[in-house]
Amino acid sequence: MNSSDRLDRIEAILAATAVQQQANTEAIGRLEVQTQANATAIDRLTERVDQLTDRVDRLAQRFDGLVSAIQSHQEALRLISQQHNEWREQMRIIQTEIRDIWQYLNNQLRNRGNGGGQN
Repeated sequence: MNSSDRLDRIEAILAATAVQQQANTEAIGRLEVQTQANATAIDRLTERVDQLTDRVDRLAQRFDGLVSAIQSHQEALRLISQQHNEWREQMRIIQTEIRDIWQYLNNQLRNRGNGGGQN
């Protein structure tokens, strides 16, 4: 192989290298554009996630408020139920006393009707 052939081969390799380098530079440029687009998209997504996180936090606070209100109402209902049971027991006692008085009065009337008005 003579020096002219070697020189031709080196020139061909250099030309191919220059073409490849140009292709790589263009690809890097496209990657930079895509990277910037991805960074912009990530920033928008991060902003959206932050908004959604804030919204979830507000909803969680509202839910906690509802749970607290429900617990308060449950306690109030428990107290009302307890009071209702106490009133029911008092009514039962009063009904028993009324029945006893009614029976006593009926017995008194019968005894008077039978001539025994001593009580």
